[in-house]
Amino acid sequence: MPTIEHLGSILATAAVVLHWGIIVGLGLRIILTRRPTGVSLAWLLLITSVPYVGAGIYLFVGELWLPKRRMRLAQQSRTELSQVIDRIEDQWEMADDELPDLAVELNAHAQAPFGLTALGGNELKIFETCGSCLEEMLEDIRTAEKSVSMLFYIWESAGLVRQVEEAMVEAVKRGVECRLLLDSAGSKKFLQTRRATELRRAGIVIAEALPASFLRVFFKRIDIRNHRKIVAIDNRIAYTGSMNMVDPAYFNAGRGVGQWIDVMARVRGPAARVLSMNLAMDWSIDYRRDAKVHTSGPIESIRSAEPIERAGNIVAQVVPSGPDQASQLIHELLITLIYNTRRRLIITTPYFVPSDSMLQALVSAAHRGVRVSLVVPEKIDSVLVRHASRSYFQDLLSAGVEIHTYRGGLLHAKTVTADDEVALLGSVNMDLRSFSINFEISMFVYDQSAVQELKQLQRSYLDDSVRIELHDWQRRPVHSRLIENAVQLLSPIL
Repeated sequence: MPTIEHLGSILATAAVVLHWGIIVGLGLRIILTRRPTGVSLAWLLLITSVPYVGAGIYLFVGELWLPKRRMRLAQQSRTELSQVIDRIEDQWEMADDELPDLAVELNAHAQAPFGLTALGGNELKIFETCGSCLEEMLEDIRTAEKSVSMLFYIWESAGLVRQVEEAMVEAVKRGVECRLLLDSAGSKKFLQTRRATELRRAGIVIAEALPASFLRVFFKRIDIRNHRKIVAIDNRIAYTGSMNMVDPAYFNAGRGVGQWIDVMARVRGPAARVLSMNLAMDWSIDYRRDAKVHTSGPIESIRSAEPIERAGNIVAQVVPSGPDQASQLIHELLITLIYNTRRRLIITTPYFVPSDSMLQALVSAAHRGVRVSLVVPEKIDSVLVRHASRSYFQDLLSAGVEIHTYRGGLLHAKTVTADDEVALLGSVNMDLRSFSINFEISMFVYDQSAVQELKQLQRSYLDDSVRIELHDWQRRPVHSRLIENAVQLLSPIL
């Protein structure tokens, strides 16, 4: 009969053999997928250095995939909107000779799910504060005639957001269809509250985007999130940008990072209709009780909507991105933009974990004489991301990139301006999660006055920031460099 010591030895040997079997098996799978070198090495490091746990993490979130049914519904929704897309392009598509030089390559490169390129005839209003945006949104909801649809990653019922909710309740009473599509993980707290139940009883339809729960871990990759921020009112007015549906005076007040600073835009014209279509498609996929639900509601309202009228003279291009696309579209567009900028590039982002190609593009831009400014918050709500971000500063500073840390709160605005020709705002962070995992929405604007307006806002961020100097950065403590460089090894999978 085996002794306890003998059984222990057998189990220990079996554990070691199993561990190395997992390493070999998953290692071969990782190598065969031919992902970026940094991503592959990060996963190999994790499954090798953290026995079993690393392998478990890889099995749950290591491979990017979506359920076939979701992909099928997405394709069907696009097909249902194809005639609407054709009509918009026929009337509003801009020719290359009508675009700024820097926009031509972006316009050619962008292959969004709708296939839409740059569209003229838009009006754009940029909001510097969440409060001013919410106040205008309230007025639009109060005058809505047919529908109010919203898609947000985070929803918190407090402050001005309570007023938005009440305005939607009043809209329902006068016959307006009101819908909320909220990310299941980001809005988890709200979705479980009594307030969500009250709003449902009042007639507001609330659906969860990409439902996430413990049991779903075994059937779906639950870290794929819908990070988009879109409001669509009567299919003629839309809002998009970086703001979650929260009042910054209340949201995360005890986290010690200050109020969140965001930028949003109110859009009218063809671009507003495209934003509405994006929201309608997401709704059609995530909200369904039977086989026919995804063909009704928001999609049907867009198909029967009145023709688009010219709202202004601004040219804009709406670019949805996410894991349902073959390529990392927004990442490729940003790389193209950085390489083609000639004089001035300003980027603001809360989370900065660039890919190797983006890091090289920024370094190259600085080397060829482009003045590049990167603005990040002094304090952020993710310790790992903070250390990973700082690990890239040495290379950027050495190349001549200006790095500024914003002191006025958690700078959550995701913006880019290039020369005086292109402006970008939306939900995309400058990190690998936004580039390849999450569903995001971005809007490129090709209008000099709009670029100047957004650039002026970026300058206000710069004025309230501290510039990091290379010689000071090189003197930081050794333990800081060690932590930052260690975390950087995992940055491809953060």
